Amino acid sequence: MAADYNRGVVTRVLYIGLGLTAVGLAAIGAVLPGMPTTVFLLIALWAFSRSSRHLHDWLRSAPLFRDAMTHVDRYHAERSITRGVKAVAVGAAWTSVALFFYGRGLEPSATAVILVLLAMACTVFMAITRTADTRRS
Repeated sequence: MAADYNRGVVTRVLYIGLGLTAVGLAAIGAVLPGMPTTVFLLIALWAFSRSSRHLHDWLRSAPLFRDAMTHVDRYHAERSITRGVKAVAVGAAWTSVALFFYGRGLEPSATAVILVLLAMACTVFMAITRTADTRRS
């Protein structure tokens, strides 16, 4: 993916904000079982590739994400994700939806709609992305 850092200041700030948010969620995922890491790293790297070479390079070399970067590198090279990563990402997305409705009730709200749409988007993305063949090294 070719980096494009020639964007307006507001656009770059939005991409950096998205990237930093995704890094925060990836950091939680790196230490909390059941929370995905790879998906958030992909989002962060995508956002940083459009806004900040420094942050992109920093994230690629962060020791906390060394193991997850294996999955990221596989995705970039093969456009595939392992079955385990897919299961955790989809499971975490729908668990978030369930916990939201458990804590808040079934009353409709914009937040509920957005959360369900994001979980659906995650599910569709994982379904259409090729599953990596982990039998080979």
